[in-house]
Amino acid sequence: MSWFKKIADAIRGNEDFSDIKTSSVRDILNGEILTKKFFQKQYGLLIMIAVLTFLYVDNRYYCETQLAKEIELKKKIQDAKYESLTISAELMEISRQSNVMREVNSNGLGLIENTTPPIVIEDSTAKK
Repeated sequence: MSWFKKIADAIRGNEDFSDIKTSSVRDILNGEILTKKFFQKQYGLLIMIAVLTFLYVDNRYYCETQLAKEIELKKKIQDAKYESLTISAELMEISRQSNVMREVNSNGLGLIENTTPPIVIEDSTAKK
């Protein structure tokens, strides 16, 4: 802690705080404290602090909006996955042979099921 005390003593030794010590709450509220010699030296620092504060707030707002977008997109992806799974299950159900035959018979298309297995024809002229 001694190094901190040395720095604080060095700052106190270089600056004249007498005009700030005589300031009242009224001077702070009406802005006259900014006309004091100490604050006039520190205008650059005060502006930099104000800019950094603005950037900090802006960055936080931007991050919160990005997080909200990310959550919304995750919900949309999950909904799309569920919809895809539902459609896939419905397609599997519809395309089963028993369901196809039931639909053919219920619509009266007059189609009959082939009872002989398909025959594979081999092409002897095709190059292997």
